Amino acid sequence: MPMPKPKKNESKEDFVSRCIETLTKNESDRFPSREQRAAICYSQWGETPAEKAKAEKKKEKQA
Repeated sequence: MPMPKPKKNESKEDFVSRCIETLTKNESDRFPSREQRAAICYSQWGETPAEKAKAEKKKEKQA
């Protein structure tokens, strides 16, 4: 099965959620951990793990 791709005007959060759900349903034997599926989805979005960590730290500071 091809990897999900972001749809036009889809937010990052919506895409990653949809992507993880799709991989969980269709590819859980190939990608058994949720962390692995999330990494794949963020990669499909075009975000590196370092960018994700930076965004999460920024979010924590705002809270």
